[in-house]
Amino acid sequence: MDYVRKTLESIYSDANYSKVSLDDFEVILSDNDPNREIECLLIEFPFENFFYFNTQCDGFLNSYFVLAYGKGEFLKLHNSQEIFQKGSLLNMIGFIKTFNKSRPSIFFTSGFLGNGRIINYDRFDDFMSNLSYWSSWSNGFGIWREDFDMIKGKTKMNTLFPHTSLFLTQYNKKAFVINDEPLFKTQFVKKRGGHNKFQAFSIEYPSLIQSSYDNKQISLETKKKIFKDVLYNYLPLLYFNVKIARRETFSSDAFKKNIQVYFSKRSYWIVCSLSLFIPIKIILRKIKINYFIKSK
Repeated sequence: MDYVRKTLESIYSDANYSKVSLDDFEVILSDNDPNREIECLLIEFPFENFFYFNTQCDGFLNSYFVLAYGKGEFLKLHNSQEIFQKGSLLNMIGFIKTFNKSRPSIFFTSGFLGNGRIINYDRFDDFMSNLSYWSSWSNGFGIWREDFDMIKGKTKMNTLFPHTSLFLTQYNKKAFVINDEPLFKTQFVKKRGGHNKFQAFSIEYPSLIQSSYDNKQISLETKKKIFKDVLYNYLPLLYFNVKIARRETFSSDAFKKNIQVYFSKRSYWIVCSLSLFIPIKIILRKIKINYFIKSK
């Protein structure tokens, strides 16, 4: 509960600091815990734009239901462990308002792409190529209310990536935007786990990308790039966090077998080898975000 509280504090303290009107946004807490342990946060944050819903659903499908509760023109998912940087709430609201007429597909990557810029695209294929596996990040996903209403109840959702299932339906938009400004900071959640994340990124997420390619929504080149980035960047990071540093406790059952569904037979050993270089990559990424991107 503490990290949820800190995230809410970052939102509402930022609202006071930046003079953000409470009419400009709403915060919806969708809780699928039958014990309702975090419902008490309603007392700690007695704001008229803060709403709590106890949702009866399995796991990540909560990401779908929380969108359905929203009443705003733009619906954005926000991970409970992501803290708003000072001033970023006002920044984000102002950014979204500039697109109120054109309403492109918008994705937030918070500096993880390494450029810290806002980039516009007119082709979904280019958009996906540059997003790469970050299209799986629930915290980056946002959708206009009118677009969500059109696909609500009509989209077959992957149970681990319902937000990505929704996101991939937006391929026919006329414009696309990536906001890579460092708006958020991730709280470290000790021993985070709960599902087989190795299966999620060796089978489930690649299956969505494969389907997007099969339906001619992305090119073969883009599909290959995303798969390559998952193999050479994301999976080694996951392996390091779970198997080497033991910072996370995600299940890795059948990983050696599962990775061969969409990747080559030697992929498992590639992941194991590259995981040894992750500490250096983490340090370099933090330096880039904190000292180069934020200074722009």
